[in-house]
Amino acid sequence: MYRVALLIETSKAFGRGLLAGVGRFARLHGQWSTFVDERGLSDPIPDWVASGDFDGIIVRASRRETLEQVMGFGIPTVCLGEENPTSAISVMNDDEACAELAAQHLLERGFSNFGFLGHRGFVWSDVRRDHFLRALALVGRDCEVLEASIETTREAPWYQRRERLATWIAGLDKPVGILACYDAAARTILEVCRDLNLLVPEQVAVLGVDNDEVLCDLCDPPLTSVAPDTEAIGMRAAQLLHRLMNPDDGTPLQLQQDGRPGTEYKIQRHNERINGQTRYEQRRIIVGPVGVVTRGSTGTHAIEDPLIAAVAGYIRRHASDGIDVSDLLTEFPMSRRTLERRFSKSLGQSPLELIRGVRINHVKTLLRETDLKLDSICEMTGFSYTAYMVGCFKKSVGMTPGQFRSQER
Repeated sequence: MYRVALLIETSKAFGRGLLAGVGRFARLHGQWSTFVDERGLSDPIPDWVASGDFDGIIVRASRRETLEQVMGFGIPTVCLGEENPTSAISVMNDDEACAELAAQHLLERGFSNFGFLGHRGFVWSDVRRDHFLRALALVGRDCEVLEASIETTREAPWYQRRERLATWIAGLDKPVGILACYDAAARTILEVCRDLNLLVPEQVAVLGVDNDEVLCDLCDPPLTSVAPDTEAIGMRAAQLLHRLMNPDDGTPLQLQQDGRPGTEYKIQRHNERINGQTRYEQRRIIVGPVGVVTRGSTGTHAIEDPLIAAVAGYIRRHASDGIDVSDLLTEFPMSRRTLERRFSKSLGQSPLELIRGVRINHVKTLLRETDLKLDSICEMTGFSYTAYMVGCFKKSVGMTPGQFRSQER
């Protein structure tokens, strides 16, 4: 058995995804005994690592000196942090690709104004910023940048930085699409937008990075996020460490995961792309993201008409309350013809179609996440009676609610 120390944070979804990948490799290989503590990304190295008799280490830390300390033990080590020493063998998330996916996502939704909120001086944030701006510049778009910490630091009190963030958001041309360097920063943007009475996503569309599902679903509206392939990163790190602990084993290892083609690789120093996703760069493997997980915070196209943006926001908040077009005309006085004309011009659909679409999405959520009967779902989503809801759902989705629930389960 190989004794392997895992110095990976357990406090965030990113780290837990890495651990899941390492754990899967360990189960498949069957010759690893792993040791792990509860820890945060910036925690010091525990004493048990130096005093333990380990064959290998996988480490992720926010500071280079921490990584250098671990490498100083002289044990085969694979690093997963962004501040990796030059001599380190490492596996990393492709932050460039994450930023490019975010830019593409917002451009596809018709946004022409953009913002980026980052952490100044952190490698991963700097890379995401630079490539988000570069992707937008390629299509002739500018981007406003604010780099500030949303956590308590020595720079300034937390509330002063939140004021600065509010001033920045209020001053952006609307509608605007904002990429936050990670999910927690994006959540703060959503909170500030609520304080400023700005509609999300009609006036401000927001993306994060890391796809922390619990955090994203707790946001209001739920947060769209770029999902890194953390399990693949963890598995590749484990595969590399296994090779380091077996230097005489020249057989190429294969990684088979979730039906994806197996990828052969060795520790190399030259640049190489494999399957358009993974590249080698000076003993470094960079793993591409899974993609963008779209939720409510970017769930619309950019709406240039401020009035129609307000109407669309009202629909998204109240569609399941049973509203109809007459309620919209009461809330936003105008003729029905004017409303439908401006709505079609801005969104390419009628107000009634958006109301039904929002309700259908709510039905999907309840079918996927609860065991509620159809009568209860009908009552909760604003449909007048169950048979009508079933008919609308089948027309929209192409299957009955029961079939959809079975497929999702």
